[in-house]
Amino acid sequence: MNTAGKNAAIIGIGLLGSSLGMALRNSGYRRSGWTRRPAVTAWALENDVIDHGYNTLEEAFSDADILILCVPIPQIIEYTKLHSHRMKPGAILTDIGSVKTVIEEAALSVNARYVGGHPMAGTEKTGPENGFATLYANADVFIVPPRNAEEKDIAEVEKLWRSIGTRTTRIDAAVHDDLVAHTSHLTHVVASALTLSTLDVDSPARKLLRFSGSATGFRDTSRIASSSPQMWREIIEHNTPAVVAALRTFSEQFNAMAEQIRSGDFDGFEREFARGKELRDEWMIYKNWGGK
Repeated sequence: MNTAGKNAAIIGIGLLGSSLGMALRNSGYRRSGWTRRPAVTAWALENDVIDHGYNTLEEAFSDADILILCVPIPQIIEYTKLHSHRMKPGAILTDIGSVKTVIEEAALSVNARYVGGHPMAGTEKTGPENGFATLYANADVFIVPPRNAEEKDIAEVEKLWRSIGTRTTRIDAAVHDDLVAHTSHLTHVVASALTLSTLDVDSPARKLLRFSGSATGFRDTSRIASSSPQMWREIIEHNTPAVVAALRTFSEQFNAMAEQIRSGDFDGFEREFARGKELRDEWMIYKNWGGK
């Protein structure tokens, strides 16, 4: 499957969209893009994030060979329903949304030629100026085809992601949403709860003391609490049942360790802590992240 000359249109040039455009340099795709703010499109052209910018969303949909929606979930659903009919024959619609079932349902409702995608990559920052070319390097990307997807379309989306050095895995939408509830959505809720329980105290003096007593361990475990509250409200809202189940699993594990501490069962606590360390070390090896 030759990518030369294929027009990959990036819709939404924020952190994830700009990073994708940078990563696709010299990949064989022609990079185009659209965002609601013309100044951002101009910035993307000036900084070699895209090769061509569109003035309207309608123009982008009608011109793309493969169109990647890099916008919040509500906009992915809206744009899919309103504009997918504009795409030329053979063109493919995909996205980077963190929840897949609701997006897939929207695509099926308008018979869009759609294959879902979700790269497991990002930072707590937002905005195009925070994008970087290696954001997706060595990342895992879930490819989520609906029941009516053609094999050649699935392969085309896989080829796009593999061209920038990612690993792709095909997965069902419901399985995906349950998985990311445990591996991503839960962690953001926990990081926020940790930050609130540590720093949200009732006097300026106590707050300053907590600030002074929180060092690199707190920084590392709370980092993603600095993510966009609006974005995470939208993600959790569109995956509520799976997130509630993940929170229940976490609560059971947390309460079990708390009970070991309360009852003085420090042998049991050490075993659980050791098992957590073992699993994280194993995961770090899988990710090839060494001692980070």
